[in-house]
Amino acid sequence: MRSGGRGRANLRRRLRAAPWLVAMILSGLCPLRLTGAAVPEVVELQLGDMQRVARVYPGTESDTLPSPLVLVFHGLADSAWNFADIVAFHEEWPEATVVYPEGLPREDRAGRRGWHGFRDNDINRDMAFTDLLLENLASRFLVDPSRVYVAGFSNGGHMTFNLLLDRPCTFAAFAPVGALGEYVSGAETPRPVIYLFGREEPREYSDEWQKTVVALARINRATGEKREWAPGLTEFLPGPGGQPTVYGLYGAGHVWPSNGNELIVRFFRKHRLEENCGPGPPDDPEAP
Repeated sequence: MRSGGRGRANLRRRLRAAPWLVAMILSGLCPLRLTGAAVPEVVELQLGDMQRVARVYPGTESDTLPSPLVLVFHGLADSAWNFADIVAFHEEWPEATVVYPEGLPREDRAGRRGWHGFRDNDINRDMAFTDLLLENLASRFLVDPSRVYVAGFSNGGHMTFNLLLDRPCTFAAFAPVGALGEYVSGAETPRPVIYLFGREEPREYSDEWQKTVVALARINRATGEKREWAPGLTEFLPGPGGQPTVYGLYGAGHVWPSNGNELIVRFFRKHRLEENCGPGPPDDPEAP
């Protein structure tokens, strides 16, 4: 947390405006980060009869140079505004244009805001929003199409998995966090993925977490050979036509990891979208 009178005053105003956030902070359910001086913009889009919005932090050079673009999807019952304030991904990568889209109330989740999550019980209204949002952002800023990335937490992680399935060649790399996605085993296109999950998540999720790791490794034509990518994170090395898979557990429960921004930006920086992006060779039956 940053210190200083202005930061403390901003924090007091934020806590008075959102008493539920006080409870989350005191119970340790979310990390608190204060944003810096960057001033966000708001993008409003009309999609059919729905108005969709996103909070945008333009990259420091996005008006003069083609720059990276990152979509960061919030979790269920959260908002783009709160998630941007708490996670502050844009502070870790200021030269990138970082965008926090806003979900819509979901009838199947008691009206809480969220995303097209599990494919067998949701009506997908968010793929078209993502497509339109990317088109709009490319008209507003200088975007390098080879450096467009996506990350998401919890229900936003499910949205990230679904983009891996349905828009694999739109993004250079993917970062689902705190979500389970064994169902991505049906994906056909290897893509770079960093997958982070909380070590203190409920025990009943451990099997699904492992199955998600295996599914990602198979998509990416992993050879079975591993190496340490960072402390606590492992990388599956890809075979011919494959892509790297980095995965690991962080020491917390259902929250964004305290070092998540650093790890994800490090991973994203290493990857650009290939001109020949598409399905790789057939799966290797010996792959993990």
